[in-house]
Amino acid sequence: IEAALIARNIAPGVFRKEFAFEKWRDFDSELFSSIYEDDSKEKEFYHKIYGYDVDGRMVGCARRNVKSAMMTDYIEIECRDIKDFEEPEKRAIMVVNPPYGERLMDVKQAEDLYRNLGRIWRKLDDWSFYVLTSDLDFEKCFGKKADKRRKVYNGTLKCQIYMYYK
Repeated sequence: IEAALIARNIAPGVFRKEFAFEKWRDFDSELFSSIYEDDSKEKEFYHKIYGYDVDGRMVGCARRNVKSAMMTDYIEIECRDIKDFEEPEKRAIMVVNPPYGERLMDVKQAEDLYRNLGRIWRKLDDWSFYVLTSDLDFEKCFGKKADKRRKVYNGTLKCQIYMYYK
């Protein structure tokens, strides 16, 4: 959702009903309205973002969030296992934030998932592939060292974004 909003040059939180700062004594409602309702810099977005998860509850939650952000024309969410991944006709960029084996699955399941991701990536022609994980053994399971890595935090978890290019 955030990626679609950024691509369309729409400010984050624009669909919120209220903000805490609106209760400040010196809040200027006219100024805020002129800024908040200015859609003159919005851009068209000619791509599609696809999201997948094996957990139907999370898919339902994501779909509701996409709808409330008014991004249904740009984002499709499906309940699907990565093992059932089908390559789209067009070249794409894949961004994956898999469970890390921290709380949603055990380490062995996470390693199997990383191996499956590696097999999928090797089959994709001309795709960029990004994986966010806290697992320091990710590259070993994925089967290739990343072209680039970036240290980031996902909440309090120290993570890496592993970047692969073809």
